[in-house]
Amino acid sequence: MKKVFLFLATTLLLSACHQSGKPETDHPQISHKDSVALHLALMPTVDCLPFYYAKEQGIFDSLNVPVEIKSYMAQMDCDTAFCRKHADVAYTDLIRAALLQSKDTALYIFMQTDGSHELITAFSKRIKSPKQLKEKMVGIARHSVTDFLSTEIVQKAQITPEELYKPQINDISLRAAMVQNATIDAAFLPDPYATQARLQKNRSIYSTRKEGIHLMGMMVSRQALNDPQKAKWLSALVKGYNMAVQELKTKSKQHAACRLFTAFGIREQVLDSLQLPQYKKASVPDSQQIQKAIEWLKNQNLIKTNYQGDTLVNSSLTK
Repeated sequence: MKKVFLFLATTLLLSACHQSGKPETDHPQISHKDSVALHLALMPTVDCLPFYYAKEQGIFDSLNVPVEIKSYMAQMDCDTAFCRKHADVAYTDLIRAALLQSKDTALYIFMQTDGSHELITAFSKRIKSPKQLKEKMVGIARHSVTDFLSTEIVQKAQITPEELYKPQINDISLRAAMVQNATIDAAFLPDPYATQARLQKNRSIYSTRKEGIHLMGMMVSRQALNDPQKAKWLSALVKGYNMAVQELKTKSKQHAACRLFTAFGIREQVLDSLQLPQYKKASVPDSQQIQKAIEWLKNQNLIKTNYQGDTLVNSSLTK
């Protein structure tokens, strides 16, 4: 069984790497001309939806902040764009951000986001609870929030870490497709992909919202925050986000926002069923969530014990 798994996991990993993102030559470094803008690396998830909506509705333009958005299907690709200075701001999680900062990437988390992840199991596998995940394959992105959540699932299922197989599938659309095709047994998915999977009769057996886990957020480069012009734009970016959040309290605006997901292959019937989170104005993560991330990284021997994360969060943009 293990030999079969290792072969399949390798195949999945190669497939995920092939599918997620484009080669570096497709993303040249920001030129002098392009630098006259604030560059965002986002993913088509409900976490990032207020940014997409603010851009689409001209909110950022009304605040005189030039925003350029590049969308990626894998969180690792957002990280890569950020680390290679293709983006000033990127969608991330506290796990990834702390890991990157511990390795000397100059960044800050400046706000949390309001989306969630669900553990979706393939319909044909008939898995109804974490206890049935022994020797099953759960698609994750390595060293990220989904990797953290797999540890949570192991504890809930009362199985050993070695009894849960975790192929790395970075691309969220590929991860969702592999659950639908039952190529893997389960996967952690954010919305709208979790909603789409449930409408396809797959089962949700775990939700970070129900568990009170809020690890997603946005990071900004220290270089951008220290640049006087970009610092002004960053303040306007947060203001625009808050304006979008306020508009998204109405049903009609929510529908208009959800329709933006059609550009990423999400079907209309999914959007009709999609329930957006109760978005809140931009604020920094609380200390308990930060501590969860750092403790997990230390338990996995991914960061040094002397890293405390005391400079991980910068609240200057959300005061």
